[in-house]
Amino acid sequence: MKLVAALCVGCSLVAYGGLARATTPGLDEYGAGIERRPATQLREAACELDVDLRGAVATFELRQRIVNTGTQPLAAIHTLALPRGAVVTSLTARGHEPALMVAATSPAIEADTPEVIGVDPTVLRALPDGSHELAIQPIAPGGEVQLVTRYAALATPRAGALELVLPGRGGAGLATCKGTLRALPGPGATVQRIAIAGTTAGTKAAPIVIDASDVVIDVELELPAKQPVVWTQTQPIGDGWNATLVTALAPRITGQSARRVVFVVDGSRSMELVGAARVAKIVRAIGAALPPGSELEAIAYDRTATRLLGKLAPATPQVLADLEAAIARRPAGNGTNLTAAFELARQTLERAPGGVRGQAMIVVITDGVTPELPGTTLVRALGPTSSSVDVHAIVLDPAHTTSPGATLLRAPVNLLGGSYVELDVDHIDGALSAIDEWLRPAWLELALSIPSGPQAIPSELRAGSGFTQLVFHRGAASWKLTGHREAAFAIASKPAPAAPIAALALVAPAADAFAQRADVAKAKQLVERARLAQGPVTEDRMLAVLSSAGRIAKSRRAMVAGGGRYERTVAVADPPQPPPAPVSLPIPASAIARITLERLFRDQLQPKAYACYQRALGLDPKLAGTVRFTLVMGRGEVTDVQLVGLPGAHEAFDRCLLDAAYVLTPPKPDFKINADDQTIANYALTFQRQAEHPIVVAGDADSSSPLDIDAIEGGVPGKIKVDASTPLGGMRPPSP
Repeated sequence: MKLVAALCVGCSLVAYGGLARATTPGLDEYGAGIERRPATQLREAACELDVDLRGAVATFELRQRIVNTGTQPLAAIHTLALPRGAVVTSLTARGHEPALMVAATSPAIEADTPEVIGVDPTVLRALPDGSHELAIQPIAPGGEVQLVTRYAALATPRAGALELVLPGRGGAGLATCKGTLRALPGPGATVQRIAIAGTTAGTKAAPIVIDASDVVIDVELELPAKQPVVWTQTQPIGDGWNATLVTALAPRITGQSARRVVFVVDGSRSMELVGAARVAKIVRAIGAALPPGSELEAIAYDRTATRLLGKLAPATPQVLADLEAAIARRPAGNGTNLTAAFELARQTLERAPGGVRGQAMIVVITDGVTPELPGTTLVRALGPTSSSVDVHAIVLDPAHTTSPGATLLRAPVNLLGGSYVELDVDHIDGALSAIDEWLRPAWLELALSIPSGPQAIPSELRAGSGFTQLVFHRGAASWKLTGHREAAFAIASKPAPAAPIAALALVAPAADAFAQRADVAKAKQLVERARLAQGPVTEDRMLAVLSSAGRIAKSRRAMVAGGGRYERTVAVADPPQPPPAPVSLPIPASAIARITLERLFRDQLQPKAYACYQRALGLDPKLAGTVRFTLVMGRGEVTDVQLVGLPGAHEAFDRCLLDAAYVLTPPKPDFKINADDQTIANYALTFQRQAEHPIVVAGDADSSSPLDIDAIEGGVPGKIKVDASTPLGGMRPPSP
């Protein structure tokens, strides 16, 4: 028996990137002959922080007093603890004018003639890892420096609230910071309460205390309307152009009645990268969040679908424990027949006698690895039941991947109602705090438009959630959010309280942030000029507090403010920055190499195909011909197998070959070195008898343009080489 594979492999690399982790906040000191060290002589004597939340924009004013308690002058490097995504807009040092925006590459020179040019006391820089630092020139013994830093950040709409996370300040030399948060939402919303770490602290204002731990602030909102609210906050940037922040928030919709819930749990091999424990954790959290009196059942699927409980049972802790145990016991298998799972879910809901009535829910828990199917497939599988079912898809992504089946899973959500949630498995614990939001109704197929055209926004808005969108546009604009839930809607925006939108928008605008597409080139030039003039602090722009001492201080400041060259004068040179840790970014290799595929088919499929042929010859001694497999593989799973069998009715033979293909065990990828790609392998086998012995002869490649696997090994290329002339890569073709 011989085996020859013609492999046509389509690979798509899923790119991902983690957010940079800011440097640990703290205070370091240095001086003439003293290398940089954690502060012992310098310390922060006082810290106050005022937070003003207007709409979804939080503005911060940080007031600090740093003193020298020692006997020698020392300079300082202070790493600031700012919320993620914060942008610094201004800096003032006591006794000096507000800082000017200058190039971060400005040279530093020693002030050898202080009576002419005094020492510039402070600069504030943005570092590549996203953190910010203040470099403070020497503070005299017994002296102090007072600083006022202002910055802005966006609050995160989450679980019916606007959330801010203020990082802790547990570094050397830092004091506990105290302050106040005030909140003023946009029209159509009122503040229900301000919660600090889950504890009510006020309604319009609340005290803040920040020490070593992060402080989570939730400004919980009440939206009396049954539809989302849309706010806009606009700030001019010059030449008739404006920066606008659009905020959309959806009401929470509480007080839902008991529901019938069918979990549809992906039990295929690729889910082993997610882990049964994580799936059980999701099921447990959802079960606990269901309205009282709800009933549930679960269906696990791979190539086939099976019920785990056998009935719709009350959502009690014991039933949830039984369900978790059933999920843990079920072995993972190849294949992803989501259609069969939906058909079984329909039967479960149709045949259940009595019990809870009303809108049912199907909750799909999967990694999103699905076969390519028409968008209406899952809706058709539900049949007449679809009119009374919401579909909630929860997609768990291993190792920062993304779902390849998002389009298929979103289709029933958009048509029937429900929600689509996708999150990294490493973030499950944090996301579960908003678990009830996942199962609430959603406003779907959203579009945000102004007269010049639609903007790219999330496609759905779950109850209690929201989103923000920064846009540059010319002149005034009327914004409208459209979509549907039970019925279509169109919601016009209303203006929210003014806030520093330009600073947030000017950091790194993307091409799709410009509303008038025809004017993008000109608008980008304008944005760059505004960024240089207005800030905020970025890697190439810093804030410098200029000296007020010396005979030319006033004229020097006027020159720099007018765009003249800036050279920083210092008494002690800043210590060198520690070198960044080397980051190795290997080129991801395809998850399944050519040699692995050859061994997979030779060692696993070949013996089983031979056994199938031997059994089939007992029914048809003249059985012969070529069969062609199309196998879809990824994440260690055979997701789908299609077979073009022999002419005539040989159903048992075909079923045996399909079973043989579905028990293959592709290797699981290691996402540190492998791409999250999908392999489509076309494989031909010719069956014939010679000298009264059955044999399997290698078949021709069944693809007219198979891909060159050798070109894929070592990394997925930008353009994959197609070699139609030698599809077998030098392997011997079958005998005629």
